[in-house]
Amino acid sequence: MIRKLYYGDNAKIMPKHVTTETIDLVYLDPPFNSDADYNLLFKEDGLSPDEAQMHAFKDTWIWDTAAAEAYLDIQNLDNDRLIELINALKTAFGQTPMMAYLVHMALRLSMIHKTLKATGSLYLHCDPKASHYLKMILDTIFGPTMFRSEIIWRRTGAHNKTQRWAPIHDVILFYTKSDTYTWNRPKQPYMAGHVKEHFKPDGKGGWRTDYYGNVLTGSGTRTGLSGKPWKGIDPTPKGRHWAIPGEIWTEVGVDPEGMNQHQKLDLLFDLGFIKIDPKAAWPMYEMAVRPGQGPAMSDIWAFQPYTEGTVFGSRAGIDSDVRWLPTRDQERLGYPTQKPLGLLARIIAASSNKGDLVMDPFCGCGSTVEAAETLERQWIGIDISPFAIQLIRRRRIEGAFPHLRFGIDYQVDGLPTSMTGAKALAAQDKKAFEVWAVAAIDGLPSGKKSADGGIDGKLKFKPDGKIAKHAVVSVKGGILKADDIRSLIAVADREKASSLGFGVLVCLNPPTAKMRADATGAGVVEVAGAKYQKVQFFTVEDILAGKRPRLPFPEMPDVFKKAEKATAPGLDV
Repeated sequence: MIRKLYYGDNAKIMPKHVTTETIDLVYLDPPFNSDADYNLLFKEDGLSPDEAQMHAFKDTWIWDTAAAEAYLDIQNLDNDRLIELINALKTAFGQTPMMAYLVHMALRLSMIHKTLKATGSLYLHCDPKASHYLKMILDTIFGPTMFRSEIIWRRTGAHNKTQRWAPIHDVILFYTKSDTYTWNRPKQPYMAGHVKEHFKPDGKGGWRTDYYGNVLTGSGTRTGLSGKPWKGIDPTPKGRHWAIPGEIWTEVGVDPEGMNQHQKLDLLFDLGFIKIDPKAAWPMYEMAVRPGQGPAMSDIWAFQPYTEGTVFGSRAGIDSDVRWLPTRDQERLGYPTQKPLGLLARIIAASSNKGDLVMDPFCGCGSTVEAAETLERQWIGIDISPFAIQLIRRRRIEGAFPHLRFGIDYQVDGLPTSMTGAKALAAQDKKAFEVWAVAAIDGLPSGKKSADGGIDGKLKFKPDGKIAKHAVVSVKGGILKADDIRSLIAVADREKASSLGFGVLVCLNPPTAKMRADATGAGVVEVAGAKYQKVQFFTVEDILAGKRPRLPFPEMPDVFKKAEKATAPGLDV
């Protein structure tokens, strides 16, 4: 089983670590600022990126060196149509945030296309502000005939917009790499009112119907036997042909292999499943209805609150398996843009089979990973946030699947597991090292990219068992300076109302004896009869060895707390 998390830029990870034509299904939900002023996305001057949120992804794109490099990389791709499209868009939009977003996405979507098997599928989750541009890009990469669906997903219950229709939906674009692809024919259940109106009790606790007059025919004429009259009924004049849905044979319990259409019709008639009514235009298949059976799933996925009990055979409401996550939903991890497990379960179940390999190149808090594992698929997750990778490992994997062993059953690539890795990360990306170090000691990293007031993160504890306090954390990935410990003491004192004076210094290199003496000199805090050192040192070696700060009644952040095994709708397997 392939179970792999990668920390880093997916544009660098995919060419190096994901083999061409090995992925069965890709779902991606790239970061995009849905609440940004639409006009700002086309403004060139004076627009700076939003401050990264605590969970460390940049949600507003700008035209910078990276965007310019992505644009140049596109010029070298073997896809003239894509190059022409990107050049035309750049002429129209200039060096704007929207254009930065589109060049980054075009480059990555081109890479994703290469990783997909010929039978593979892609689902791109995006915002309506950019979906039409992304569709043009996908048409040039996959081909316009490979577009299958535009899914409308209701992402919230309401939106307080007074100048326009309230925006409450996202768009999911579904493409396949070829005309041969995995499709498990997902069904949506009948409504209870529909069954009551069109079906009748069979006296055995079930429901049957002869309602579907044209279930045995398909649109279009045929010159073969399926277009010839059967029992005096000719489908051709009405522009149809005989076509028996495959699911009928599951109910009948007969394998029709080797039989022609007329023989199949004869068999169903002899078994009593087909009725011919002189008053009806077509023979009718008398069908039994069961919970979970219903018409083909539509491309509008919209949970309807307060419809519980209206779905046949279920106490759930309409589309409850893909419901959005309310603010206090127990599934929530406190991660921006988190998508519900049920949404991913519906996609994965429809377009992959057990054992298939699913990839999410913007895996965020890991909904795709958990859904894929629950549905017995292999998976690859990539994210540029070290916090996201650690969150997935601790909440999605260790929390939901404690039997999976790190380094044996699943792997994490790009985050330190040794001093060599820690030094490499500190040299490569100072902020990423800080985020990793804080999360590694069960802290929440600061969301600030630049000046952070000496605080790189906070550690939660509850000295009275009720009100949360937070020790401040400072991370040093380089050579320690003499005043580093004094600065931490000053910051902890400044935040004393919430920190009680506690400060933790995480360092790559060991502190000097003088620094340790300064930390000891900061004194202790007494809580519930126990004494705790105010300022504490932890080296990366300490962290890798499993050591943690000693605080009164420490408490993990909510995002790290282990949840019960996933029971989201659509994941009951």
